[in-house]
Order: sequence, then structure tokens, then C-alpha cells
Amino acid sequence: MPIPEDRPIHLPASGPADRRRFLTVLSQTFLALWGLGAAAVVGAYLKAPEKREAERTVSAGLLADYRVGEGRLVRHGVTPFYVVRLDATRVLALSAVCTHVRCILGYEPARRTLVCPCHDGRFDLSGNVLSGPPPRPLPSYPVSVRAGEIFVQV
Repeated sequence: MPIPEDRPIHLPASGPADRRRFLTVLSQTFLALWGLGAAAVVGAYLKAPEKREAERTVSAGLLADYRVGEGRLVRHGVTPFYVVRLDATRVLALSAVCTHVRCILGYEPARRTLVCPCHDGRFDLSGNVLSGPPPRPLPSYPVSVRAGEIFVQV
């Protein structure tokens, strides 16, 4: 059926109402995506932390190689530690990293102390702070002697 030429053809209007509706839908979509991202961040923050990797057992040498009262620095990744032989059978292991600004400690066998060269912090062989600015004691590590070899769990 032909369209009479005297009737005008009406096209859909694209006025302010259509633009407003488009911008509203666009804004709601953007805010919904932003909300999902924020919820994911909050969920990741509230999620329980993953378990630390298993403790590692590090060989610190033979017991016979240590004299009584001697302490040696054992470099092990980011956790260096001192092994000190206290007597014929007892051995201890303490962190070699100062709790103040993470300097590597030195061992003074005459005084039986660990000394920080940066700010003169001093620790006893139990890891307790004797003097200086360190805010907390040194961590110690479990030590076992098997078949004459010293093993430290870090």
C-alpha cells in the first residue's frame, strides 16, 4: 500500500528524555561495576590469611666444630641466625637481625651477648634486650642435634 504524500513521516524522537535515560543506565552500570570491585577488595581483606609455608630445617654444621661459648652466623635467605654452643650438649639459635632497624648483629663471646653495630643495641643469649633502642627481644629457633649435626628450624 503506497503512502500518501500528504501525510508526514514521523521518526522516533531522540530528545532530552532519551539522552537522560541513556546516561542514567550508563551511570548505574558504572556504579554497579565499581560496587562489585569494592566488594571484592573488602572480601579479600576480610579473608583469612593463607598458612605460612612450612618450617624449614637448616643444617648449621657439626657440633664438634663448635667450641663451648662459640657463636657462628648462619646465612639463610632473609632469616640469618646465630648458633651458639652453650655447653657440651646444649645449643641455641637466635635471629641475627636486630629488632630496631634490621641490622645484622655481631656476637661477643667474652660477654656472651649479641650486639647491633648500628645503634649499640645489646641482647643476651635468651634474646632479651639488655640496652639500646631495640623495641622487642630477638626471636629464637628450635634446635636439635642428631648424629652430631646441628639442625635449626626457621
